[in-house]
Amino acid sequence: MAAGSHQPADTSHTSLIVSAASSSLPQVNQQPKHCNQPTNMQATHILGIDISKDKFDVCLLNLATRATVQPAPFPNNPAGCKQLQRWLKAQAAGPLHACLEATSRYGDALALFLHAQAHTVSVVNPRRIRHFAHSQLLRTQNDAVDARLIADFCATQAPRAWQPAPAALGALQALTRARQFFCHEVQRLQNRLATEPAATAKWLRQHIKSLHQTLRKLEAHIQAHLAAETALADQVALVDSINGIGLVTAATVVAELPPIERFAHAGQLVALAGLDPRKKDSGSSVRGRARLSKMGSAGLRGCLYMAAVVGLTHNPLLRAQAERLRAKGHKGKLIVCAAMRKLIRLIYGVLKHRQPFDPNWPASPTSPLGPPLPPQLNA
Repeated sequence: MAAGSHQPADTSHTSLIVSAASSSLPQVNQQPKHCNQPTNMQATHILGIDISKDKFDVCLLNLATRATVQPAPFPNNPAGCKQLQRWLKAQAAGPLHACLEATSRYGDALALFLHAQAHTVSVVNPRRIRHFAHSQLLRTQNDAVDARLIADFCATQAPRAWQPAPAALGALQALTRARQFFCHEVQRLQNRLATEPAATAKWLRQHIKSLHQTLRKLEAHIQAHLAAETALADQVALVDSINGIGLVTAATVVAELPPIERFAHAGQLVALAGLDPRKKDSGSSVRGRARLSKMGSAGLRGCLYMAAVVGLTHNPLLRAQAERLRAKGHKGKLIVCAAMRKLIRLIYGVLKHRQPFDPNWPASPTSPLGPPLPPQLNA
């Protein structure tokens, strides 16, 4: 059971959000009504899937008899998907609810295959499975045990159904994530170059130069993709209208977000980015300071960070907010994180209402941008 994930976090797991000073904020664990309904009410069988790079293990759970069947692992390739389909047919499995973890991109092809077969599919945050295992006091971990655990989790927790991203959005996400990867590689090599001996430094410089050329080609591909997909281009233009956000950052934000119609309010978008507050209090002795939960998309948070730094200079709303926080004695990362939260709310507003950014739009509890931001956050 892998713990790492590059998929957008499952926002149904935001019930842990706590803030001592955010009673005016909407609770970010609320979802549209259709998202709160159990997804396995019509299912007769649950398919727990433990995914890895080369293979996947499954556990078929009959909800009526509670009997389980676990075959040998299937190869994680198109042939393995076909083998799974034939095995399910041989088991006479009825309406199926399949569940797997968001483990890098290893499960994407299988999830798409099962969804195309009209099965209900849930792709959940690995953190949820890990804590469910702790609640069951499991002492053994292997792929077969994990597949059974995921089946039990799906049967008892009824995670909401996963919907694949549109093809155009998926292509944009692949391009922007590849760009982020190469940006991280450039930064890693530049850090090493500072202490590299002269004998090998020239090779690093050549590699960095090559990566910069790759980045320019990727950015050109992103622009060409947006030129061919007018709906995505319109969304990127709306996000790009916010002071502090550039074209590439806007494309990255749009690529990392599910369709905006799936969000009931801006608080859910804040949770998806992991910018929601988390506070730990217990009894009379434990009084933890509020911090960011960081339980959402790290890629989305990363691109928002630099946009917030720029926006503190060029965006009048962020600049005014920073001045208010400084007047109350706050400084440093707290101000930057507050600016990131403000940016994600502005992004929600322009996308939800399909209007470009207007710095004169009054921020009020009835504004589409949501209620004012409480400053009691510590990064």
